[in-house]
Amino acid sequence: MDLTIKIENAILNIRVAVLIKGANGYLFEKSKNDYIFCVGGRIKVNESSLDAASREVEEELNFKTDKFKLKGIVENFYQNTEGNVHEICFVYEAEEVFSDIVPPEFVEVSVSDVGNFDVRPKVMADFIVDRSGDFKHVVSK
Repeated sequence: MDLTIKIENAILNIRVAVLIKGANGYLFEKSKNDYIFCVGGRIKVNESSLDAASREVEEELNFKTDKFKLKGIVENFYQNTEGNVHEICFVYEAEEVFSDIVPPEFVEVSVSDVGNFDVRPKVMADFIVDRSGDFKHVVSK
């Protein structure tokens, strides 16, 4: 069961996003609505964010790794058809490089090109561009 809590006309999601380096950039999944997003998803009940990162990477890319670095936390606020959404997202970076063939539903984006794409949430592009190594807490409204 996912860590999604419905409160009146609002939803709280607890999620994970993983930055994964490929040979030529970072891997993003393509949406049907012309934007791209990081590998990730909702954390399950009784699952740590680190375990969720590992599970999501394996589910979406068939890439097994347990080496991740926590880069930051994003609080993302937006509206959808179900109401107001408040997401808390743990952002990890995989410490191993993905070296398989990039699946067709993914795109590999270089650091210099990430600004040319509609990345969602938009703050995820900042994690890629900023290579300071500093832990970030970002609020996105």
